[in-house]
Amino acid sequence: MSTYGKHWKIDGLISGPILEGRENGSYRILFEREHASLDQIEAVHWDHPSIQRLPGCRAGNGLPEGYGFTLVDIEYQHSTQVFFAKVKTAKQYLGDVTGYQAQIDELTAQISGLSDTAQEAETLKNDLTSAYVEGVEQHG
Repeated sequence: MSTYGKHWKIDGLISGPILEGRENGSYRILFEREHASLDQIEAVHWDHPSIQRLPGCRAGNGLPEGYGFTLVDIEYQHSTQVFFAKVKTAKQYLGDVTGYQAQIDELTAQISGLSDTAQEAETLKNDLTSAYVEGVEQHG
């Protein structure tokens, strides 16, 4: 029977509470030995884990969404048969940004077109100025 409760599922592993660490962006995740082994905790894809709040979980905010993590350390407490996985935020994932990238590419092309238009306008201005000067010189 679970002593600390089943709060989260991280890459398929059941965990208890997730506590904020002392440093900004660090967390301690409690895994009871009956739900996870050392090998399983090490096998979690910490760079982009699948995290799910389990029904009935009232234990804090958990890990921040959209982040990858670095596994810093794993401690085992024999008296309570609990693993503490220490993780730190590593990389933020913004999700699918292909729509934004297409918009950026379109706007970049428009800017390039405006630059070409500005160069053409400058050339036309110089041509008109030259024609004006030439006309004034010839016709006095």
